[in-house]
Amino acid sequence: MARRSILSIAAVAALALSLLRASLAPAFAGSSGQQPAARGPRVALAAEKRFEVFVTNPSVGARTRMMISPSMTCAEIVERGRKELGFDQPWINNEDFKLYKAEDESTPLKGSVADNEMKPWGPDGTELHLIFQP
Repeated sequence: MARRSILSIAAVAALALSLLRASLAPAFAGSSGQQPAARGPRVALAAEKRFEVFVTNPSVGARTRMMISPSMTCAEIVERGRKELGFDQPWINNEDFKLYKAEDESTPLKGSVADNEMKPWGPDGTELHLIFQP
């Protein structure tokens, strides 16, 4: 009988501890329970009008979504695209990858996003092809 009462006391204590811990935990998994420190980065993002495009490597079918801004250069897209698609080996130069619009792979893109009239992803949005051409 004593063994049963010790076991029930331990079970009640464990239940109380788990309830206490759950009440002190953040509401959502992975959240830190703190509010964002500054509003500045969100305002800057909205002011810069970032939008989403797809970057695809057609030879292997790898694809990623990327947020870009009109001031971003094609070289920066190549660098980020290589990293996100897993082609960021240090012995391959960024210049060995060329960036094209999906509908026209005859001329590599150069300059900025604004120079190349890229549009947000959607039915008529921009899909870019990142092709290895050393």
